[in-house]
Amino acid sequence: MSSTEANIPAKPPTDELPQLSTYTAETEDDRIEGLRLVADSVAQQRQIASKVMLFHPVSLAAYFAIVAIVAQYTLRWYEDKLMLLTTIGGISMTFLIFIRWMTGGYISMAEDINMEWLGDDRLIVVKWGEDVIGSLVLGWADNDAAKKRGRRRRGKAVVRAWTVKLKYRGKGVGEGLLEEAVKIAGERGADGIVFDADHANSKRVLPAIFNGFINKQDAKAEKALQKVADAKGNFRQRQSSPTWGSR
Repeated sequence: MSSTEANIPAKPPTDELPQLSTYTAETEDDRIEGLRLVADSVAQQRQIASKVMLFHPVSLAAYFAIVAIVAQYTLRWYEDKLMLLTTIGGISMTFLIFIRWMTGGYISMAEDINMEWLGDDRLIVVKWGEDVIGSLVLGWADNDAAKKRGRRRRGKAVVRAWTVKLKYRGKGVGEGLLEEAVKIAGERGADGIVFDADHANSKRVLPAIFNGFINKQDAKAEKALQKVADAKGNFRQRQSSPTWGSR
């Protein structure tokens, strides 16, 4: 080996990819980040609701009806097209402000997601390296049973929140959270696992006619949980046991 070759420095090892890990959040930092994701998911419902309301047939019909009436009146009495355009711009701005005001309740609900809201329930997080990219809050339908010591409890586990960062959705992260929740629920003797009727994203601020899309998202989430529970859980076997319900 020549002296030139001997002096060539060794190449530094290639940086490893961040590890994906799913676990129960125990530190305050993990809990804060996990709850922040839940709060963000509630706040994001404002954007969804605003878009739905903006392009809903009822909203568009009302908007164009008002514009038509104003246009007819303005052209008849003033015959000023510039004034008409300015007036339509004002109507459009008022329309957008009204939608923003109507959906503002989601921001208030997002601000209510905190440690007090979490209580004694379990917060499961998914980390990609040092970044929390998904979180799930697992509670118990029977609050009295949840306070009892011991691993096995009677009743159903309930999912109070389930969310993944936008850019990581559709990549199996959410399913991994559900699998971990089903696993924990089974280990603790649950008779089943369902979404809490009052889960973090359950509340609506708009009239029912505008909630169809968000309701479909809820139904899709419930089907995803049921699919994982059927595939990974043993709740049906437990319910069919002669001693089920006697614990």
